[in-house]
Amino acid sequence: MKVLHLSTSDGGGGAARGAFWLHRALRTHLDSAMLVQSRVGDDPHVTEYRPARASALARRAERVMRERLRPARYFSPAALNLPLHRQINTLRPDVVNLHWINDGFLSPESLAGIRAPVVWTLRDQWPMTGGCHYAQDCTRFEAECGHCPALASRRPDDYSRWLHRRKSRAWNPRSLTLVALSHWLADEARRSSLFAGRRTVVIPNALDTALFKPQDRGVARTAPGPLADLGLTAGQRLILFGAVSPLTETRKGFEHLRRAAEILARRPDAHDLQLVVFGSLQGQTPPPMPLKTHFLGSLEDDRDLATLYAGADLTVMPSLEEAFGKVAMESLACGTPVVCFDSSGPADIVDHRVNGYLARHGDVTDLAAGIAFLLDHPHPGALAEAALDKVMGYYTFERQARMYSDLYAQVLEEDRWAGLTPASSPPVSAPEDIL
Repeated sequence: MKVLHLSTSDGGGGAARGAFWLHRALRTHLDSAMLVQSRVGDDPHVTEYRPARASALARRAERVMRERLRPARYFSPAALNLPLHRQINTLRPDVVNLHWINDGFLSPESLAGIRAPVVWTLRDQWPMTGGCHYAQDCTRFEAECGHCPALASRRPDDYSRWLHRRKSRAWNPRSLTLVALSHWLADEARRSSLFAGRRTVVIPNALDTALFKPQDRGVARTAPGPLADLGLTAGQRLILFGAVSPLTETRKGFEHLRRAAEILARRPDAHDLQLVVFGSLQGQTPPPMPLKTHFLGSLEDDRDLATLYAGADLTVMPSLEEAFGKVAMESLACGTPVVCFDSSGPADIVDHRVNGYLARHGDVTDLAAGIAFLLDHPHPGALAEAALDKVMGYYTFERQARMYSDLYAQVLEEDRWAGLTPASSPPVSAPEDIL
């Protein structure tokens, strides 16, 4: 069986890494390859889309369109329709597995032209909305979008509705099998008008348990790595928080962490508590913090990241919306318990008061209580053991590859019985009055 994964990139952000890790895990089970817009690694089974000039033009069109739309949060307009499906069909895969395909890579019309059966691993909400990647409190994706809060729009027939209708024309004629990374994301897909009634299964991300594994905490803090230069003493407690852009991505919950830290600063041992934040600051100056805080910047090496998790006493992931919760999974794999909110993807990963703490959604006081619960836990070894049990039971590459292989086989069998070949849809141009 030949499976072709489509992803904007094979590395960098969490979605790209998740897609690449799945591809590598599947190589031991079947013929897996990737087609990407931007190739950053050296895997010989990853191919970059050509022509490069067309790909660069598509990325630029996305940026120009976003500048015109001025969205309040990340929004992918699918501005340019490149005929990517022609290259996909030339490769003759048995199954095409879509991942995060934005930034001008795969348009709705090109998706409709793919001949092979399609499995779509949902890595955020974009496939089911009129352009935003997380809907937050908006429920308009349950109908046709429009009046888009991400675009500060008061118009029913705005760009979000136009893109939603493009997707509807492309999605409806063909069979799509959806894979959600979490039960929350599966429920969101079932609520959406674009995916209601579609088969949706939950298969979580996985990780390399030979890399993300427990280490001696003292060694992790003093050996060459991200914590070595902080001058930590034995009695100090480290609270870890991280994201690709921790200050600018508001849904990641940095402000909730800062306010929880104000509560923790009243503890008698507050002088021994330190926050460690990783991720790009995007040129922003961090706000004053109630606890001593180290901003480490971006970490490009997974070994450094694993060492960072192992050197922390706990990880806080106060995301308000998260398709999965890779940070939580990686932290547990290193034996470090996690505090998160009891909503969206991380709620699948963290077991309340077993390997971490599930705080009430958006409740800063309960978030601080969860951090205190883990700091004061009488048996930290039991938390670490439960964390490892959860990872080895649910998030290994072997389990993930087996679940996807079984799903592909089922999809192929159904496609043989159906005997359906979807037709390509014509290109669609955006009318000027909705830009």
